[in-house]
Amino acid sequence: MIRTLADIARDPKRSPLLAGGIILIAFGMYGMLFLSAHPSALRLLSLSYMGVSVVVGAWLYISSPALYLGFIWWLWFLSPFVRRIIDYHLGFFTPPSGAFSLLAPYAATLVILIDLPRYGRMLTRRLGVPLLICFMAVLYGYLVGMTKVEPFRATTVLLDWICPLLMALFILARWRQYPRLRSVFRTAFTWGVLIIGSYGVYQFFAAPPWDVLWMEGSRMLSAGKPEPLGIRVFSMLDSPGPFAMIMMAGLILLFDSKGPVGRVAAIPGYLAFLLSLVRGAWGGWVLALSYSLLRLQNASRGRVFAMLALVACLTIPLALSGDIGDRTGARMETFSNLEEDGSLQERQHMYGYMLTQLLFNPIGQGMGARTFDSDFVTIIYQLGWVGGFAYLGALITILITVLRDTPPSDRFAILVSGIALAYFALMLMGPQVVGAKGCLFWSCIAFAVTSRQYHSEHDSDEEEHNTSLEPAPSSASQTSASR
Repeated sequence: MIRTLADIARDPKRSPLLAGGIILIAFGMYGMLFLSAHPSALRLLSLSYMGVSVVVGAWLYISSPALYLGFIWWLWFLSPFVRRIIDYHLGFFTPPSGAFSLLAPYAATLVILIDLPRYGRMLTRRLGVPLLICFMAVLYGYLVGMTKVEPFRATTVLLDWICPLLMALFILARWRQYPRLRSVFRTAFTWGVLIIGSYGVYQFFAAPPWDVLWMEGSRMLSAGKPEPLGIRVFSMLDSPGPFAMIMMAGLILLFDSKGPVGRVAAIPGYLAFLLSLVRGAWGGWVLALSYSLLRLQNASRGRVFAMLALVACLTIPLALSGDIGDRTGARMETFSNLEEDGSLQERQHMYGYMLTQLLFNPIGQGMGARTFDSDFVTIIYQLGWVGGFAYLGALITILITVLRDTPPSDRFAILVSGIALAYFALMLMGPQVVGAKGCLFWSCIAFAVTSRQYHSEHDSDEEEHNTSLEPAPSSASQTSASR
């Protein structure tokens, strides 16, 4: 039975049909459970959502790795929204420990562990050594957390750390499929910007009841007021920060999109991005775009400027008028009053306080310990001197390689390199290497490395092919040369 399913999974004609059938059956089951509105059925829906996500993810992983990558990203986009819809129909807020639907993207990503023995050989090569160091640093932090923090807490936090590294490993191991992976990744984010951005604008004006319930139950004051025109947009994700960072990356990737969808998606995407009111993500967009413009070839640079002009004409009138203009304008004014910025002053105080704490914390507090508004502080605090500096050193090494060696002819690779640079810079202001943001950060790094490897191999193959096609010198020319 297992062998038969494996054979079908590898059949390019039969596997999509079976995968589509599984998805249709799952949607049918979800529809019946959802329409019943019975509490037990809704709890079963939350559990089955995670289970079906793993099954479909495993099937796509075997049959179509590129589609598996796109599927994982849609789980990251939609799972928090599914959780809120279920909570709304249950009539109460479910704490994160009981919201099993939130585990769906993590569980589906762990499917990559199936091939870990095969990937192990790649980790010992030059491309994989920095990733191997990060894996070892994370494992060290987990072992420390098991002793200093409760095991369950350390294990759940481990998922946030390990899934981004697994995503990078998945992409690096399939560098020969780079064009297909790139296409699916770009398409997922193009449609993601359109759908998530459109819902974000709707969320700002309408304040849907399921979002209001979640804001009141979670007591997250940073999301604004649970009322129309008062929400800091977080769309289908769980808070404004992750939404803004993912939207920032999606908007940068739109410069490489093809077809009308990317142009249409830019309008709601930029409006929702501004309404998130996350200044760090705004600055990250500027940094990523600036780096890309410096590295791109002239033809690609002209395309980006044309896209910018189109976006400006379509979105600036909307962004500067009415309620949207009032909210974004007030937030932008804070850039000129950094001396009175409470969040900036808190970060400065935190850095001064934690510097002395880290000096006396060589072992680290382990995973599950306190987190801070800086990835650099959190990494060293949790992983200790050895694990923290090893993780950061490996990350910086691979990032320098990406920024220096990414081929300028590959527009997508330059754009994801710019996104990775922006994420690294924003590690000063919040967590960027864990969870959904970490998966995006490490995926961009892996795509840039993969691009270099793919183009290097492709260029060498073309050179060998051209050499083999050169005509052999004739005997007459050889005779004249000998004379």
